[in-house]
Amino acid sequence: MIFFRKVVGDSMRPTLKHGQIVWAHELRSYREGQVVIAFVRGKEVIKRIEKIEKGKIFLIGDNKERSNDSRDYGSIPDTNIKGIVFWPKTKLQ
Repeated sequence: MIFFRKVVGDSMRPTLKHGQIVWAHELRSYREGQVVIAFVRGKEVIKRIEKIEKGKIFLIGDNKERSNDSRDYGSIPDTNIKGIVFWPKTKLQ
């Protein structure tokens, strides 16, 4: 299934900008560096997979100008990942 979301906030700058539309698709296979849409702390977010370890996925924002607390989302179960952003293309970091 393909779906779209609007970026809210600047935590993914410079990769994604506030108000930009992204397209995602549901997949159950993830890699470090991919940008995903996930549920974290009761809300939907767009973040990058920093690392995958023992069934946990660690998410982070791309905006290095923000404090670590607002960039680092910690670990979530892989079932919280709703989709992988495929447009616009985002470089694996």
